[in-house]
Amino acid sequence: MRHIHLIDTSVASDNLGDEIIVTEARQHITKVFGDAYISSSSGHDGLGHYGRKLVEDANLVMLLGTNALSAKYQLRGHFVWSVTRRDIPVLAGKVVLFGVGASKDYDTVRPRQARLLRRLLSPHHSHALRDATGVKLLTDCGLKAINTSCPTLWRYDGMQPQVPTGRAPTVCFTLTKHKGSDEDTILIESLRSCYEKLYFWPQQKRDLGYLQSLTNTDDIEIVPGNLAAYDELLANNDIDVVGTRLHGGIRGLLHGRRTLIVAIDNRARDIGQETGLPTQARNALGADLVQKLSEGFETQLNLPHDKIENFLEQFRT
Repeated sequence: MRHIHLIDTSVASDNLGDEIIVTEARQHITKVFGDAYISSSSGHDGLGHYGRKLVEDANLVMLLGTNALSAKYQLRGHFVWSVTRRDIPVLAGKVVLFGVGASKDYDTVRPRQARLLRRLLSPHHSHALRDATGVKLLTDCGLKAINTSCPTLWRYDGMQPQVPTGRAPTVCFTLTKHKGSDEDTILIESLRSCYEKLYFWPQQKRDLGYLQSLTNTDDIEIVPGNLAAYDELLANNDIDVVGTRLHGGIRGLLHGRRTLIVAIDNRARDIGQETGLPTQARNALGADLVQKLSEGFETQLNLPHDKIENFLEQFRT
């Protein structure tokens, strides 16, 4: 029996987007590794005593999702994927990336980080990266990478999301505290001019305090900061989803809601350009955003079917 160990980046995470990614990734893993014994450990906290024992026994280790690929040296750093010197010998050559993205744009990969990634990641597998920046980073290290886009969108490989083109009466929006900007106030006022009612979902706890620092929130209904409450809102209301949170937006799409991501970094920019996921540049809010939301837009996705299949086929055989 194969033993597959999952490094779960949603455990001990303060970002509910990680839970959205891992939930979708696990569904695809179950289809491919239905005959395997599957164990897991936390990406944020690292392996620990029991995690190292599980990895030693595993045939393969999969790092699941999020922006866990860095060009900077990350050993023992405070990062999404925590690795210590004690972890390196048991992880060496076993790790396959599953829907992982680059943390940010970069100029060069630090030599120590390139050596670390070559030590940890499997040289025998092609790794699934969710954006072009991640693919470039890995190939710069001499490893094999496939741009499969994000596993949160894979269910639309071969089919299109059933999403309205016209505006709903209400909207749920998101903000990102650690990437705040003056444009966020413009975003909120634009939404107020378009919709009868505004909801706000904090994908991270600190997003709520950030919202309250920007505007009077009396006309905004706050959705509890958990996925169950967010899913209930999306399932039971005629609602659009707009905002800076990539995976909060994708969750709306998965519920069949018209979604527009405000691109604030390489992730939404790359995935939007590569798949057709609706995005809006941050410097094109205000009148441009109001016009787009009011006139309507289609959601037509183009997933890289052959690349997704090539990645998964490695494990079927």
